[in-house]
Amino acid sequence: MNRPLPFAAAALLLAAFAPSQDVVAVKGGRILTITGPTIDDGVVLIESGRITKIARTADVEIPWTAKVIDATGKVVMPTWVVAHSQAGQRGLNENMQNVPWLSVADAIDPAATYFEDALRNGVGTIHVLPGNQTLLGGTGMVVRPAGRTVEDMAVAANTGIKLSLASSGGGRLQQIRRLRRAIEDVREYLADFDRRKAEFDQEQAAGAIPADKTWTEQIDRTKKAACDLVQKKTKGWLFVPSAAELDEALRLSQQLDLVLVLGANIDEGVMLLTKLAQPVVLDDEIEYYETDEETQKEHKVCTAKLLADAGVPFALSLGLGGPTSYPWWQLGTCVRNGVDRRLAIEALTTVPARLLGLQDQVGSLSEGKLGNLQILTGDPLQATTWVETVVLEGNVVYQRSEDPKLKYLFARDKDMAAKAAADKAKDQAKATDDAADGDPANRPPAKAADGGGDGPAPKRDGDGKQPNDGGAR
Repeated sequence: MNRPLPFAAAALLLAAFAPSQDVVAVKGGRILTITGPTIDDGVVLIESGRITKIARTADVEIPWTAKVIDATGKVVMPTWVVAHSQAGQRGLNENMQNVPWLSVADAIDPAATYFEDALRNGVGTIHVLPGNQTLLGGTGMVVRPAGRTVEDMAVAANTGIKLSLASSGGGRLQQIRRLRRAIEDVREYLADFDRRKAEFDQEQAAGAIPADKTWTEQIDRTKKAACDLVQKKTKGWLFVPSAAELDEALRLSQQLDLVLVLGANIDEGVMLLTKLAQPVVLDDEIEYYETDEETQKEHKVCTAKLLADAGVPFALSLGLGGPTSYPWWQLGTCVRNGVDRRLAIEALTTVPARLLGLQDQVGSLSEGKLGNLQILTGDPLQATTWVETVVLEGNVVYQRSEDPKLKYLFARDKDMAAKAAADKAKDQAKATDDAADGDPANRPPAKAADGGGDGPAPKRDGDGKQPNDGGAR
């Protein structure tokens, strides 16, 4: 009961990461490729971190040098891909809003328990972005939840800049004006830069500037990411807190290359989202209840179901805690509300991979893609299924049997059960003793009623007087 939680729990993350140079064979499982056919009793061969072969076991000759992972009777599928997350950071930038020069790489904490939990849940790719309360909040980064340093974890850097329409004071319209002004300032800066560059070229052509002199001025580093956004050289990830901000979000989408990250209260704007030409990212709260203003009756809303019915592709998010932090809960919520099983699974695999521009690397299992897969004990939508093994680029980065946190928790539960059993046995023994004390047959003999010693009571005559022993009084 008193054993400490081992610091080794962070060891899942602390090994330096590099694609495995070994040949790895995941053998004998039911393979869900996502984009291709399901293969029963299949084999996935991985070499130098990439998949080289997927086929039935009978059709594959496994090299004798291969490290074989037995997945017999289990399900093999790609690791989950999270398109948007604020977790895994040392702290969120919510105080300074207009900071496009920041990078989330400076805030990611490789030892954060979020990444440990991600592996435990079969997540292999995470897009970490600044907070939702920013204006122009800095650039994001795609990481794998394994590695000693941020550089070890990095999959793709500078994946786009975070924007937000969430009001931080002054109301919704004030936030819209602030964001428009910030973007317009960037356009004015670029126009001025281009004007000065054109004047330099004209003066050089006129001979006022020596021919061997070149233009050396560079875009201001603090404005570079915002300039790339305005020039559509990078994506913007725009947080839209509710349906009320959707009109402005669609207007901005016509000017910039944006991915909309939706808040929870978006159900009334679903039809507006049909005008978009790309998927959206859902909030982790995809199921909630609303009260009808006229009837005062509650009705359930599932945004994933509404978008699926409207034909709008979406990516699911995972929460920072509670049920929504589990992939199977999000998938189960979708299917329980009538979303097609295939669409639900794609919302955590192929759709977010496409949003991140990594569709040729992750999100499905096929030859040439990264060897990122998870081995499950059963169907991914079954609540009793757990992740047994996670492989990233040919490296086994998680094994449930070696999970130090689970070992600690299970040992603690075992100790608690043993203590409870001992306490129960002690209580039963006490109850038995108490019952024995209450049985008349087990009571000791009663003492004399005359208050005398332990000897026999003196005899008396028939009149109750003691007999005369002849002594004088």
